[in-house]
Amino acid sequence: MKNAVESKAEAVREMFSAIAHRYDLLNHLLSFGIDIQWRKKTVECFGGFHGGEFLDLACGTGDLSIAMANGGDGSAKVTGGDFSENMIKIGREKVKSLGLDGRVNLEFADALDLSYQDCRFDGVTCAFGVRNFADLDRGLAQMVRVIKHGGRIAILEFTTPDNRLFAAIYRFYFTRVLPFIGGILSGRKSAYEYLPDSVYKFPAPGELLKKLEALGIAEGKFIPLTFGICGIYTGVKK
Repeated sequence: MKNAVESKAEAVREMFSAIAHRYDLLNHLLSFGIDIQWRKKTVECFGGFHGGEFLDLACGTGDLSIAMANGGDGSAKVTGGDFSENMIKIGREKVKSLGLDGRVNLEFADALDLSYQDCRFDGVTCAFGVRNFADLDRGLAQMVRVIKHGGRIAILEFTTPDNRLFAAIYRFYFTRVLPFIGGILSGRKSAYEYLPDSVYKFPAPGELLKKLEALGIAEGKFIPLTFGICGIYTGVKK
């Protein structure tokens, strides 16, 4: 019999695999295209990096992996890891069409049990995937483990706005409009009902920063984006 962690992981994998064919379209449509700028901001957290090797965990179809490869001086190598083969397949086609085969490699990776050696990567990123970890603490620990000492982590994730008026408007869009449109276009309304539920159950920024600090991340900070509907958690491994 599967335990709770295994059951959640399997449910999330199946859900994202089912919407992979509409994932990019809906990301851009439902965020009004702002998600592209959010990823650029995440890449900017690493400064003007020169080369290096990075891991983009829960990479989906590879948008952040591609942005990282094009960041800095444009010579970095990026491994994008995801546990949905459907997402990876679509992502590989995008990488090939952009001529990035040699610098972006998308492959299967279980966030709770990464096969990469300790301190392998110069930095680790994750966009809108951490809240889906079946075991958050274990997933964060794996991310930190594979970063080199002095390397940076950058997590882009949805949050809840502080402004009460904007939060009310956001909640209506997030819980009513988004699931309706997402359901029509993807054929999987439950996936877009899960999205707001997973965000509202996710730890507050201060709490997540404490978790990262306990794992050895220094200089931790949270950078709110677009009125606080999402933000970037970043810091450096001691």
